[in-house]
Amino acid sequence: MIFFDGVCGGCNRFVDFVMWADSRAEIFFSPVQGETAAEFSLYENVPPREWKIAYVDENGIHEGADAVLLVLKRLGGFWKLPALLIRVPRPVKGYFYGIISRNRYSIFGKRHTCRVPSPEERERFLP
Repeated sequence: MIFFDGVCGGCNRFVDFVMWADSRAEIFFSPVQGETAAEFSLYENVPPREWKIAYVDENGIHEGADAVLLVLKRLGGFWKLPALLIRVPRPVKGYFYGIISRNRYSIFGKRHTCRVPSPEERERFLP
């Protein structure tokens, strides 16, 4: 499952990409602002500026660059190639991801409301 900022333009584009590339339809999605994220206590009492994409798999919760790269790895095929960046030291990945994450609204835009999945997408989204 991927937890994403439901009002972030870049986060929503990443969700669109994963839905397109996930031919097995095995990855699910939930906005950080939703009930499912609250059940995981994700980013409770953390200001939105500090939120990161999170990915939950059989090995636990991964955040930021590691989350994105592990999702690419899971997608397989060509996407395993950029996923090799997982080997870059975490502080280096975290530094660059942090810059983008903290400035995501000015870079990618911000919606007024969380993403509303289309009827075709609905089965892959949790509240």
